[in-house]
Amino acid sequence: MIFRKFDSLFMRLALAQTVLLVSSLLVIGGLLVIERNQLSAPEFAILLAPSIKVAVQADVNQAVPVDGLGLTIRRHAQLPDGWKLRIYQRPAVADFVRALAKYQVVVDDVWLNRRDGHFTLWVHVLVPGSAPVWLSGNVPSALPEWAPRMTVGLVLLVLVSGLVSWGFAIRVTRPLSQLRNRMQLHAHNGVEPTLPWPSMQSRKAPPELVEIENAYRLLAERLQRNERERALLLAGVSHDLRSPLSRIRLAAEMLPESADNAAGVASITRNVDHADRLTSSFLEFIRASTVAMDEVVDLAAVALEAVVGFERPVHELQLSSPDSMWLQRAHGLLVQRLIINLVDNALKHGGLPVEVDIAEEGGWATMTVSDTGPGLPQNGDGRLMEAFARGDASRGLPGFGLGLAIAQQIVVRLHGELRFAQDGALHQVVVRLPLQG
Repeated sequence: MIFRKFDSLFMRLALAQTVLLVSSLLVIGGLLVIERNQLSAPEFAILLAPSIKVAVQADVNQAVPVDGLGLTIRRHAQLPDGWKLRIYQRPAVADFVRALAKYQVVVDDVWLNRRDGHFTLWVHVLVPGSAPVWLSGNVPSALPEWAPRMTVGLVLLVLVSGLVSWGFAIRVTRPLSQLRNRMQLHAHNGVEPTLPWPSMQSRKAPPELVEIENAYRLLAERLQRNERERALLLAGVSHDLRSPLSRIRLAAEMLPESADNAAGVASITRNVDHADRLTSSFLEFIRASTVAMDEVVDLAAVALEAVVGFERPVHELQLSSPDSMWLQRAHGLLVQRLIINLVDNALKHGGLPVEVDIAEEGGWATMTVSDTGPGLPQNGDGRLMEAFARGDASRGLPGFGLGLAIAQQIVVRLHGELRFAQDGALHQVVVRLPLQG
């Protein structure tokens, strides 16, 4: 889950950087426009002051043109109805009012009104020896006119900032991605991890990431050493036990046959067989983690051979699969052991009939082993994957608790997935294996 979430980390980082950069540019642009308006306010006052003086003396609603701006000013008795915003204290407006005062035009209030889709500026002018009057006029352009080249420039700006942010994000997250790949390869390859990348110190990674890598390297080496020692111990013990077990069986079989010792001989033979199966399971557990995955295996053919080997009638065990389905970078004996263990587990602990279904889904081989048994105990699927773990319902059945552990180890070596599912009354074990390796 962590690996899947990490795949989009650098994309989110690049997007965040792009949004941040564009937002910063928009804020800077807004500040520049505000500064431009504030610097232009005195010039507007110079152009408007003569027309304001004329409009104050004009009749109500008489249009007074403003030279140089293409605007008109009208006199009114009061503020209009509708949406209004008082802007008297805004910096650019305050500079505009102060500049008008230098030309004997005293304004004590300024409002912005919107009517019929247009903005209108309203100023309250004090007239010496007479009542104040309201004057209105179209708002001078506070923003530059939008041109097609500005659209092209904005698009190019977003693209360039996105590419730069993308490259920066990749550079920042590349060490994390490489560490992720290393950990993922270790997880898929079991006890024999391959660490081909150079140290992060040579790639100038952040010191915190270098420490994480060093700690992970030590942990991986320790786990690899422990797995090798455990495999060597199990292999040695299993191999050394087979010789005395064979001698015990031979000695038991050479005892004189009589009614007195028949039960003892049978008990000895039965326990020797039990111990021999246990040592064979140990060796299979070791083989699942050490054998090379360098064969091309026909999953359908191996499944057919494994199912036929149980010698069960069709109404108890049946197989549904295509004519062929090839697995790259696999091992025939391990694939066969995987199928045998899953089917054997279903026959022992599930209910008949047992069905094995193999199909291809989007470059993956999906194998489903179904039975009508009671299924797994609640929250017990993870525990049953551990070596020597057994469910409560299987305590009285033959076995050592290694079947699912071996199957899980083989699936990991094949870079696949194993999970449990429930389809109505059917309990299922679903295995997905990549066809391309």
